[in-house]
Amino acid sequence: MKKIIVLFAALLLCSVATAGTTKKNETITDQGLTRTYHLYIPDNLPSGAPLVFILHGYGGSAESYLNNASLTFKKLADEEKVMLCYPQATKDPKPNTGWNVYYPWQIDKMKVDDCEFICNLAKHLQSTYNLSEKNTFLTGMSNGGEMCYLMAYRKPEAFGAIASMAGLTLVEMAKRHDYTKPVAFMEVHGTGDTTSRWEGDPTNQYGWGAYLAVPLAVEAVAAANKCMYQETKEIATKANRIQLHRYYGSPSGKEVHFYEVTNGGHNWATDSFDSCRTIMEFFKKYMR
Repeated sequence: MKKIIVLFAALLLCSVATAGTTKKNETITDQGLTRTYHLYIPDNLPSGAPLVFILHGYGGSAESYLNNASLTFKKLADEEKVMLCYPQATKDPKPNTGWNVYYPWQIDKMKVDDCEFICNLAKHLQSTYNLSEKNTFLTGMSNGGEMCYLMAYRKPEAFGAIASMAGLTLVEMAKRHDYTKPVAFMEVHGTGDTTSRWEGDPTNQYGWGAYLAVPLAVEAVAAANKCMYQETKEIATKANRIQLHRYYGSPSGKEVHFYEVTNGGHNWATDSFDSCRTIMEFFKKYMR
């Protein structure tokens, strides 16, 4: 009887140890470099589940985003049965951890192609974990948001939808690339952001490189999508006033949503509204 009890206890312990979500820290070799990334895998993730990439900001880390309690992506992933991937950027010439988006000190000096890296990693995860090839999505803040714009230029077909948080379109991006295919796109940006400035920086006064005014950058995506209509409405908020500018009527059906956070700073705007859920709801709209 004692042996049965011990065996039952061991089985129960094993069950507890394997139940629930899984966090993994993994590596992949890409472009001759060993790249790291973190995964958040909900319990009972079904075959063909969606994949969402979450990109950290300049000087940041994937691990800090994974463990950020103010970001509710993990809770939403559990609800929706979505795998999350938090890739880690390499060090740039500064040297700081950063995605290669054509900052002045990166141009011609930073050789890694982060667009290729993310797309290659997506294919690896889709194959390894039997995830959906169609339902892959991308979001990121600041430098990660700039990657969202660069991906919309270079790899729009790789993602069902893209959501930038406090991101920018650098003039160098617009010089090198054109929007070639429609892409469902979302931007959340504070008018009081003193890092990624709402009004843009045409003369590189602040050192990040010349970049477009945020409304113009968003309108460029909407124009490329051939959106024919635009509407603005107020969003219920906890703090700052938010207006949603919705661009729609594209022949492709792909919309552009632009959340203007009055007086909002350089952050995820979680103090004003549930930005993470808003992003996930936008992605759900384009799941196939």
